[in-house]
Order: sequence, then C-alpha cells, then structure tokens
Amino acid sequence: MADSEFEREMAEAIENAEIAEVVCVILPMINQCLVFDSRATENDPPIVTVSAPLGSADRRLRHVNRARPHLPHAHALAVIPWHSSIQSLVDSLVWEMLFRRITLSGSSLCLEQCSNALEELKQFERQAMVSMIRGQGPYHTIWSRSST
Repeated sequence: MADSEFEREMAEAIENAEIAEVVCVILPMINQCLVFDSRATENDPPIVTVSAPLGSADRRLRHVNRARPHLPHAHALAVIPWHSSIQSLVDSLVWEMLFRRITLSGSSLCLEQCSNALEELKQFERQAMVSMIRGQGPYHTIWSRSST
C-alpha cells in the first residue's frame, strides 16, 4: 500500500473515531485492544479499558453495551488496527485524537484510566518482547542453544 493511501485511510479512520461513541484500537502484536467508551451520565463518566480482542466489531459492541447496561446502547464503534509499538501509538495522531476526546470529557477518572491503560499496554508489550526473545508462546527461535 502506498504511503499516501495509508495516510488517507488513517485520516478517514481518525475522522470516524472523532465522532464514534466507542473507539477500539486493536493491537495484534500484543493481542490486546484499547477501548474508549465515550458514553456518560452525570454519575458515570466515559471509560478507558484494555481487553483481549473479541473477534468482531459486533461482539465488541455487545460487550461494551453489556458492561454498561444503564447507559443508552452504543450503536456503532470505530475500529483502528495498530500494528506497531505502543510508543509509536502514543506519538501518533490516533493517540492525539483519543487523548483530546478523553481530556474534553472533563473526567479525571477517565484520564487516570487512560494513564493506567497505557502502562498496562506497555507491560503487555514488554511481555511479548520477552516471549519473542525466548521463543515462547506463538514465537519460535530460528536456532536453539547447544547442550554443550
């Protein structure tokens, strides 16, 4: 895919995420998702969570709605796949948009959840890197230690 096509598609994804009630950033390298649910009431602010992928946008939407049944149902979500590092996500326009939306929510709890989620994602990334180096889990080394 040409860089200009990627940039166009990313701009479109961010534009959709700007108005979506729920934004899900899928991080396949660490098998996790960052989920921002912007729905809120006076006593229930927006939330930021980290969870395993659920396989489809419909499943994610059902999960979000079941987790907060007292709020009006979310009917759509924006999904943004992120195939790079957590730091590159933080340095991206995707994170800028998410952080702006979280900040504009005015919820200090949501900001704290965002910070905690970022640390959790970094920990998952460190664990994945260790597994990769050791050839554990889904990773395999191309050589093995000799027993001598």
